[in-house]
Amino acid sequence: MTVLMVHYHLKPGGVSTVIKRQARALAHEGIACGLLVGEAPAGLAPASLPGFAVEPALAYDPPAAVRGAAGAALGGAAAGAEASARGDDPRVGLIKAAVEREARALGPDTVIHVHNPTLGKNSALLPALAALAQDGYAILMHVHDLAEDWRPALYRPAGYPAGCAWAAINGRDAARLKAAGARLVDLLPNPVFSDSELEAYARGLGESPTKGRRAGTPEPTAILYPVRGIRRKNLGEALLAALYLPRGLSLSVTLPPNSDRDKPYYRAWAASAARLGLPVAFDVGLRASLDDNYAKAAAVVTTSIKEGFGLSYLEPLARRKPVIGRRLAPVCDDFEAGGLRFDGLYDSLAVPDGLCDLKAMAARARADADRCARAFGLGEAGAALSDGVERLFAPGCDYGRLDEVAQNEILSALARDPGAQAAFARANPWLDGLAALVEGGGATGGEREAAAPERLAAWSERRYGRALREAYEALFEAKGRGLSLPAPETGALCRLYLSPEQYYAVGL
Repeated sequence: MTVLMVHYHLKPGGVSTVIKRQARALAHEGIACGLLVGEAPAGLAPASLPGFAVEPALAYDPPAAVRGAAGAALGGAAAGAEASARGDDPRVGLIKAAVEREARALGPDTVIHVHNPTLGKNSALLPALAALAQDGYAILMHVHDLAEDWRPALYRPAGYPAGCAWAAINGRDAARLKAAGARLVDLLPNPVFSDSELEAYARGLGESPTKGRRAGTPEPTAILYPVRGIRRKNLGEALLAALYLPRGLSLSVTLPPNSDRDKPYYRAWAASAARLGLPVAFDVGLRASLDDNYAKAAAVVTTSIKEGFGLSYLEPLARRKPVIGRRLAPVCDDFEAGGLRFDGLYDSLAVPDGLCDLKAMAARARADADRCARAFGLGEAGAALSDGVERLFAPGCDYGRLDEVAQNEILSALARDPGAQAAFARANPWLDGLAALVEGGGATGGEREAAAPERLAAWSERRYGRALREAYEALFEAKGRGLSLPAPETGALCRLYLSPEQYYAVGL
């Protein structure tokens, strides 16, 4: 058995990190692995890496072909998808030929392991995969994110190829893929820890977290948010937490976004923090290494409203830093089922009346829902979705559901009125107890219990290698028995994800 990993690119980021760890995990199992991407990182010579190949037809669609559904209409994206489905797009043949060439080079029993194929980043990829599946190739569709999860610009209503196995990185998505009709679905939580990292963690459990600090080194003074500041990371909520930090502590955001779509939001939050005098530092990851920034951190915060996996919860545990902030059930449920504890999290932050224009926010949210309903083809069900989204925005609604305009209104009101600030904290006990959380190691009472190494091992590369082997063997067995492998139905996925309760303005 051999494996060909397929992805749009190998640029720095979450999926690229997973691919690299997958290669190491497969090496533990003695499985050879090749890689086909549409774009290599700058400065990397493909010839320097065995089994590494580039096919430019696999890269993201040009910008003109990905505009649309997040705005007024699908436009060029739909046209590009239709051309690919008709076979007019020459990239379909180029992608198919490249996959066949690389698979043949690896050997006869090769799994085609495709990362994030459903997101519509390349309108020629799904038709190419459908043709490969019809030719009998063993294909694993590895879903990190779903377009049906309120991502209309990346949605392709034409559907997904039959004859493939599927994998998701959290339990909720795996269950929904099955509910939407996929027959063979594996849960593959991302590999996070190497053997050496787990060994180092186990050795450190007997030591004080401050052991090894040089004499004269000051105590940690930062609350670290180790992310690229894209929109769904919900920076407005991180700035809200900064407003309640005890004197001497500041919020540090590590990296700016790469995408042109997210950069204006990021710059606006930096300007707001400066205008309001909030203790926030941006771009600290450009000035110091991640290790150095962790060394300065008293705790790690996360305020993201949408994650496929949730590395931001696991990585701090391995570094023995408390995790504080927003609890995301789709990922935290999996971690807690594995025996991990996160005592410093909240489910929502209630917004009292009078701090922002909730009627205007409700109108903007309804417009969002209307556009999504059209893009996803919801028909008559779209009105019910829009009605439900609009009703979310009443006094007591969750701060995390608001857009940047409403969050800014609240931050400005709280910054200029200490009485309002105190009342907001009383309505949200997590904010009222933030200082105690940080000083107490992220626990609601007493020192946070360190995770046992064997619990973190559930997200190890070695465990992941075994899970990959089992997924591939199940796929070969199903194909050998001639089992039908239907794809999840896009309409069913839309019905599962597009509910008012799953709307967050910064998550679109």
